[in-house]
Parts: sequence; C-alpha cells; structure tokens
Amino acid sequence: MKWAMLGLSPVGIGAWRDTGGALVLALIFVLARRQSAFRRADLLPLLAVAILGFAWPHSIQPALVGRIGGAFVGMTVGMTPMLTILVSVPILGVYPTRRQIFGVIGALICMGILMQDGLRNHVELSDLMLAISVPTTYSIANCWIRKSLRHLPPLELTLLCLLMASTVLLPLATVVGGPRRIDPRNWPVALAAVATLGVAGTGFATLLFNKLVQDQGPLFAAMTTNLVPVGAVIWGWADGEFITPTQVAALVGILVMVTIVQFGSVQKATSVLRLTK
Repeated sequence: MKWAMLGLSPVGIGAWRDTGGALVLALIFVLARRQSAFRRADLLPLLAVAILGFAWPHSIQPALVGRIGGAFVGMTVGMTPMLTILVSVPILGVYPTRRQIFGVIGALICMGILMQDGLRNHVELSDLMLAISVPTTYSIANCWIRKSLRHLPPLELTLLCLLMASTVLLPLATVVGGPRRIDPRNWPVALAAVATLGVAGTGFATLLFNKLVQDQGPLFAAMTTNLVPVGAVIWGWADGEFITPTQVAALVGILVMVTIVQFGSVQKATSVLRLTK
C-alpha cells in the first residue's frame, strides 16, 4: 500500500486492488465453468459485505499507512479475532466462553495501551478511530457472510464482493483524493504494487479467507490476521518507521490474548477435520 501511494490516491488503491482481484477470479470462474448460486435475496447482504469488508477498509487503510505507518495500522488489524467474538453475539447469537471473555478483556486493555501510546506519539485521535474501524468492519462482514451467504461458493462470493466494491470505488476514485503532482519515475513501482496487492493480497488471499469463514466460522478464519501485525511491524522496521517498545509490548499482549481465545477453537476445528476424513 505504501508503495502504491507513490502514484495513486487511497481510494484509487482500493478501487484498483478490488478490480485486479475481481479480474483474476472472474477468469478462474469462467475457466472452471462454474454454475452461479446467486439468488436475488443475496443482493443486499452482498452489498453490505462488499462495502464493510472491502470498499471501506481497502480505501481507508492506504490513507492511514501513508499518515501513521504500516506497522501501527497492522497492529490494529490484530484486533479482528476479538472484535469477531463481540459482533458474533448480535449477528450470529454466539456467546463467548469464559476463556474468550478473559481474552477479549485482556486484548482490549492492550489495545488501550497501544492507542494511548499512539496519542502520545502524535497520532491523531481521528486516525486511531479510523484504524479501529477497519477490524470492526472486517468482523461484521465475516459474521454476515456466515449468517446470510454461506450457500454461495467461496469463489463466487469473493468475485461478487470484489465486483461490487470496485463498482463503488472506481467512480469515487475520480472525484476523491484531489489532484497532486506525481513523479513519473514512481509509476512503475506504484502500478506493480497495486497489481500484486490486487491479484495476490486481494483476489487469492480473500478467496481462501472466505472459504475458511464458510467452512470453519468467522472466529477460526480470523486467526489468519494474527500474523498481520507481526509482518507489519517487520516491514515497518525495515522501512525505517518509528516503533516504540510500548507498541511491541502491546502487540505481544494482543497475540497472547488471541492465542488464549483461539486455543479451544483450533482443537475443535482440528477434531472436526479428523472426523470428516
């Protein structure tokens, strides 16, 4: 995202990564000669998932990465499993266990420490709230997929969401962001970055993630976000971003709490997989 910002606006990055992901998945869908399982009643749930799980985070994250760094933004994504537990109650009617409640409270404390450290290091409160909104909308979208769109094959589900998100973002990218001078020498890097982000990080990765959501549930699938903060901190450090010891400690605390919450889910899912073989 940071490299794509050299030549594109945040909304433009979101629009083209969703378009790139849609194109590659559309090609797979056509070559596989899949039959569509889409129903008219799926339109509103799909639109909600496309906006909450794709259009909003994909256009907000690049702006935040440009302002406060990829490491800090990546840390906040690690809250997705915890927030999934919270939003699962009203959407899916799934209530957390005592172990999960303990993990959620512990992770929220660590997130509070992380936010306080960000404010102390001149991160605007508005940026902090936007950063928290990303894992929140991810969690809502994941639960909504489990609730209303489980009958759609992961390939078709992901393709339709990306198509809807790109349909929303492409026109918006022409009017949002404002004109700015771009060094022509940055175009190759920016285009290569957004192409990789679209095909690999959006198309294939989201397809696999949605399959996990449908097969194992949103909480189990959210485990994949546990590695996002670690990777983001490593990339941020390599890119010269300012990372404080407090942020690292808070990140470790969040990962520990997520491990406590997910331990039972992993055992249960593993047992189910063994029984189905």
